[in-house]
Amino acid sequence: MSVFEPQLTPISEGHVAALLRFERGNGDYFAEFVPKRPLRMLTDEGMAEAVNILCEEAKTGRGAYYVVFDGDDIVARLNLVYDGERADLGYRVAQSHAGQGVATAMVRQALEKLRDDGFDVATAHALSSNPASIRVLEKCGFGVSRIDQDGGAAFGFEGDIVHLEQMLIVEPV
Repeated sequence: MSVFEPQLTPISEGHVAALLRFERGNGDYFAEFVPKRPLRMLTDEGMAEAVNILCEEAKTGRGAYYVVFDGDDIVARLNLVYDGERADLGYRVAQSHAGQGVATAMVRQALEKLRDDGFDVATAHALSSNPASIRVLEKCGFGVSRIDQDGGAAFGFEGDIVHLEQMLIVEPV
């Protein structure tokens, strides 16, 4: 049995159909952990608009957006949103590939890219009701920076929002 090794591929306009399959096929699963996508985004036109916006943000240096393929299917996404020397990281993995190390591999690749690009800090957040995501981030070197008690309620979820961060640069001793 071969091990699946995810590779981050920058999102492009050619990924619209595969992204629609990914989001539609995993919508109920994702809704356990994050707010549902707007219905408009789940249309051909809406997804094309969303992808165009992400591609423009990538071109102008406001972020970087990636997909992971297994064959012709997208099985994961990773977003990096830039704010000065900080980057906020978010991801989602298809139910079919959950628990197989895909998220950990993606996060590690993203952190390496951020270090190479000179970012100082990476941030992320997850609901306390999503301990698997928190474990992935902690395994990749993130630490809890704060907890918003009952913060999930603002998004229709029970639980706290756990904010995590990682310093990407090492200060000289």
